Formats: sequence, structure tokens, C-alpha cells
Amino acid sequence: MNKFIVIICCLFSLFSFSQVAFTSWTNSYLQVTSYNGNSSSEALTAKLAGNGNFTIPNWKLSAKINQTLVSDDGKYTLPANKISFQPSSTTGQQSPTATPSFTEIGAPLNVILQENAEAFLIPNSNSPIYNNSSQTSSYYFLQMKFNFTVIGGAYLGAFPAWTKFTVPIEFTTYNQSNGIIGKSTQTYQIQIGNITDAPPVADEMSMQINLSASKGVLEFKSIQDYSNGASVTYTDGLSVKSNTNFQIKVRSLNSNLQSATGNTIPIDVVNLTLSGGSNSNQTITPIVLSSSSQALVKTNTSILTTYKYDIKYYTTGQDQRLISAKSDDYATTLQYEITPQ
Repeated sequence: MNKFIVIICCLFSLFSFSQVAFTSWTNSYLQVTSYNGNSSSEALTAKLAGNGNFTIPNWKLSAKINQTLVSDDGKYTLPANKISFQPSSTTGQQSPTATPSFTEIGAPLNVILQENAEAFLIPNSNSPIYNNSSQTSSYYFLQMKFNFTVIGGAYLGAFPAWTKFTVPIEFTTYNQSNGIIGKSTQTYQIQIGNITDAPPVADEMSMQINLSASKGVLEFKSIQDYSNGASVTYTDGLSVKSNTNFQIKVRSLNSNLQSATGNTIPIDVVNLTLSGGSNSNQTITPIVLSSSSQALVKTNTSILTTYKYDIKYYTTGQDQRLISAKSDDYATTLQYEITPQ
């Protein structure tokens, strides 16, 4: 009987992949003077570059806020989910074809950030990092520009005029096996100006993966784990605050659990369910993990309520795919999403 560990979320380390390097830079200042929020055009540039010939399919680009966003004077907190990125344009050089557009890459039109959880600006590129030239030292680069937005809302009225926030955001690119191509951190300066327009009547909705659950580990270390199934539960692993109906969906960014040595296990050996939240006005549905988005929770609410869910990952007993798997550490990345219902 083999012993191995399934790692639900990516493990992170810093290194370069093959001949390709990742860099980024930013236009860092944004002032907000309206309850409508504000955007900075092409405020992030992310660049992949290298020399030689290579093909890296299914690569990813993520953004992560690793800390609570406290104002420079220490008095106020800016919710991480009030910050978002939108793809703007791509330029570059590759051989023998042109570098891809955001449409060809498959970039989401709007990505809202979360505290202590990765949000993927490129979840799984449809176009590889690719260069194939007769010149062995041929130069390649793909430069991607994103708009930076502070989302509008009545919450802005809680900040006095000229409140400043310093926002460090960590950007990471991954290859098809979740190996890190490169990582960089850019710092944005947000100033809440003198807001004089009328505040909107708006829905409030936020979600946070708590730090203890941001890297889940499901371990197989005994015969019973194979016979009866293994499980791990993260108490209060998911927190939601909303004053409107919402649903929570989740999907794996890969169709397989993958190891650094190239071994794979189908993602659907792992099940996921939530518990808690509220005793009424909600439907919780256990799911089998998939690369397709699936609804975990559907809730009806009309007053501002905080929900705390336990996250449980588990397998069923006597699954031959697990029994015959090679001893190794396997990983995938899950993307949680909250939307109005």
C-alpha cells in the first residue's frame, strides 16, 4: 500500500522556469473622489521574456494580497475585495507567429482580489508561452497590461478625506504543473479624496478564505485511509458577509492532481462540502471536485449577515485510483467565487 499526500492548494517557492523570466511594474497611484470608485488605465504591466525555443502550455498568472489593508495612519481598513483588475492589451514578440491577445489567452474580464487567497488574472491560458525560431538565441517576450480599479460603493463614506492606503500585491506566474515561473510584488498607493456625491444604495457581499484553510492538506498514512477514505476539516475556513442573496461556486484550475515529478491523479477523487453558515435559508450541496464551476452554497438573505463555513475535503473508501497511485505529493489550485443570486 503506497503512502502519499494530496495537497489541495499550491505550495509556493521562488525560482525561474527554463529560459523564461517574469517581471512586472506599475503606475502605482490612484485617487478616489466619488462613490462610483475609480480606475487607473494600464496600471499593471506583467512581462514574460526569454531567449531560445520553448513551449509552456496552460500557464497561469495570479494576484494575492497577503495582509489586511490598513490605512497609513492605522485607523481604517480597506476590504481586499474592493480591488480588481481588468485586462487591457498585450504586445510582444515570438516566432513564427504573433503573440496572443487577451481573448486568445482566455483572460477573465474582471478579477476581484481577496485577502490571503490567490485570484487568477490568467486562470489557465489557452495560448502557450511559445517560441520556435531557427535562431537559437531568438528573443521572446509577452507584455500584458491590466487596468487597476477601486470598486465603488457606500463603504467609501467610512473614510475621511485624504485617507491613504499602501497596498502590496504579489503576482505569480505558474507553468502547467504549478511550478513557479516567477514572482514579484508591486505596491499601489490609494488615496480616498474628498467625496461629495451621494452614496449609492448598493448590495454588500464579501468572501474570505481564512489563512488556516488557504493551503489544505489531505494525507493518506494508514490502511484505514484507503479502506474508509481520508478527510480533513478546516473550521471557519470560509467567511462570507452579505446583505443580499448569494451563491458560492468552486472549481479546480487543473483536471488532475499533479506532482512535481509528473505523476497525476484525477481531480474527482476528492470531494468537498461546507457546513455551518446558517441553519436556514440556504442550500449546501456536496460536490466532487472538477475543473468546471459548481455551486456549493445558495443562500437567501436580505439583511447584512456574517456566515462562517467549515471546509471539508474527503475521499471515498476503496478508490482504486488512490490505491494504485504512486507515493508522492500531489497538488491543485481551487478557485472560490461568490456571486449574487
